Amino acid sequence: MKQINGEKMDILHCDINNFFASSIVLKYPELKGKPVAVGGNEQDRHGVIVSANYEAKKFGIKCGVTTYQAKKMCKDIVIKESDFALFNELSLKIRKIYEKYTDKIEVFSIDECFLDVTGSHKLFGTSEQIAYKIKEQVKKEVGLTISVGVSFCKSLAKLGSDLKKPDAVTIVSKENYKQIIENLPVGSLIGIGRRTNDKLLKLNIKTLGELSRTDKKLLETTLGVIGTNIYNSVNGLDNEPVITSDPNSKPKSIGNSTTFYKDLTDHEEIKLGLSIISENIIERCYAKKLFYAKTLSIVVRDNNLDYFQKQTPIRHILTSKNITDTAYQLFMKYFEHTVVRLIGITISNFCESESQLSFFDDDKDLKKQAKMDKAVLDINHKYGDSVVFKANRFKNEKIASSFDKRKDKND
Repeated sequence: MKQINGEKMDILHCDINNFFASSIVLKYPELKGKPVAVGGNEQDRHGVIVSANYEAKKFGIKCGVTTYQAKKMCKDIVIKESDFALFNELSLKIRKIYEKYTDKIEVFSIDECFLDVTGSHKLFGTSEQIAYKIKEQVKKEVGLTISVGVSFCKSLAKLGSDLKKPDAVTIVSKENYKQIIENLPVGSLIGIGRRTNDKLLKLNIKTLGELSRTDKKLLETTLGVIGTNIYNSVNGLDNEPVITSDPNSKPKSIGNSTTFYKDLTDHEEIKLGLSIISENIIERCYAKKLFYAKTLSIVVRDNNLDYFQKQTPIRHILTSKNITDTAYQLFMKYFEHTVVRLIGITISNFCESESQLSFFDDDKDLKKQAKMDKAVLDINHKYGDSVVFKANRFKNEKIASSFDKRKDKND
């Protein structure tokens, strides 16, 4: 096992470079070398860019820019709509390559994974050698590039993969990490979002070097548990393991979120969106034989890209209507006047049987709804996906078409 100045380097963070845009270029090779972005319909002034390749980034085009603005910034840009079947296919192909080197893989997002290669050195060499082997194999077999951070903890491995792009390996060791972080902006560290960044700036903490030297109690007093976490991360004290999911185990939560093709204030359209998300969640819950739960939460991102989250108890028998109605009531209670760009639902605290439910769930209507949901899913599984839809999906075809059942978040 290779050691750098006596320190083991066992954690990799693998990040696919410009994943969505690069995937589109892979599908349409004639676009290679041209500015390409993935977002809403090019004719829609309110569509939002979610990914841009390096040629497009040279013009200042980045995530969050509207398609209308992107076209003004670069008249030759090619904007393609998301292709989630393609994205899922390529993500799984790359994950299969990771699995050749270790079975300890934590999926962080569709384009990012943590790998624990502690037990892989006898077969494949040092952590650095493994990182280069994986990077080259992905490029050769899939046609995409990745950046890999190699470190002794997850937070610094993630930092490493962000430092050098595209197609690169960066080592962050105990010997060199203080030098690496010294002048990096505080927002470079995982766990520091926009609001936390603003609070740190008010404390006159602008760089990760300054953050590492800040009193831990001050951070905890100002930021609570987040303060503890970022103090540990920036000082190399992050000991969080790579969490591997057992594909046969029952998930602790199941969620789905999506970005609307335009910012929404219309409550009927928002409820329709929640309904479609709920159908996806029910399908995945039933596939895992999860029929009862106790908690529902929603996440909302507004037109300023700020995130908000609230949760509430849910009537325990899971149906798509029950999830939709509960989520909508929660939205109206806390976010009625919000301009919505993204909305999501997560179900958690699953129950194993009706014996774990409270007395008020002896509800004939909910049980009838559950039977209807199961019948719809059985028909669609037998005759093809989406043969049967709930009637309300056709109230607004344009909104409904902006959702994709594969566009989900697996918690």
